Amino acid sequence: MKLIFFLLIVGSLYANNFQRSHSLKVVVDKKNSLMWQDDISVIKVKKNHEQAPIYCQNLKHAGFLNWRVPNIEEFKLIVDKKNQINYINRAFRYNVPDGYWANKAHWRTLWYYADYMHFISGTAYFDSRHKKKYIRCVRDIK
Repeated sequence: MKLIFFLLIVGSLYANNFQRSHSLKVVVDKKNSLMWQDDISVIKVKKNHEQAPIYCQNLKHAGFLNWRVPNIEEFKLIVDKKNQINYINRAFRYNVPDGYWANKAHWRTLWYYADYMHFISGTAYFDSRHKKKYIRCVRDIK
């Protein structure tokens, strides 16, 4: 009985790390000090990998200008394998089970391929930088 109670408390603490602001259309990861864009554009805007950083740098969302393309390790923080619909933390309202660009391009392929997170499996992959994928920008909370 004590073990079940302990697991429920630990689970609720972990779940509370992500908090959605419906008015700002963002999800805040308090544990890792990150703010994630979570509005309709994350399921509508597709760009190639070269355009993704420009999009995030020019994004004015929730009153902030310092957005960037997340790295693959940051994307792994929001993967939730228990959410079998699309493998993203349930605090996120907008998501498609498809690929979202990460910031890293691979030098070993002469920068032809770049990382992306695929939310149909919750797994990181890489693909041609010329293909269009979705973009979910992130910013550091200082």
